[in-house]
Amino acid sequence: MARESKTELHAVYIIEVPLELSLEAERPEDINKGEEILARIEAIASEEKYKGLQARFLRARQAGPALVVESEDHFMDLLIVGIPYDRRFGSCNLGTTASYIFNNASCQVMFWREQAPSPIFPRD
Repeated sequence: MARESKTELHAVYIIEVPLELSLEAERPEDINKGEEILARIEAIASEEKYKGLQARFLRARQAGPALVVESEDHFMDLLIVGIPYDRRFGSCNLGTTASYIFNNASCQVMFWREQAPSPIFPRD
């Protein structure tokens, strides 16, 4: 889809840094996880022969506001946000980051939820 429309893609992995740490604090486990995710995205872009991908890390106190600002700074038309499967008390829970983006992003927003563990409902 992006290749056909010559769209610029931005893959952003945000490392949320707690207030008690400096924004520049080294967090190897977060960096490793982010590198894995960005590498998978870059591999998919390469397989699809897409050349306009910009992949990067951001450090922020909260991911939601950081993504909204990032989308505005780069005049993005669409945010695709990966969210975990989280089901509490019998209903889906978007969480604070996804809720913030949903309520504050000026562009279109699409959520990509991870696959639910199976089975959700036992079959008799």
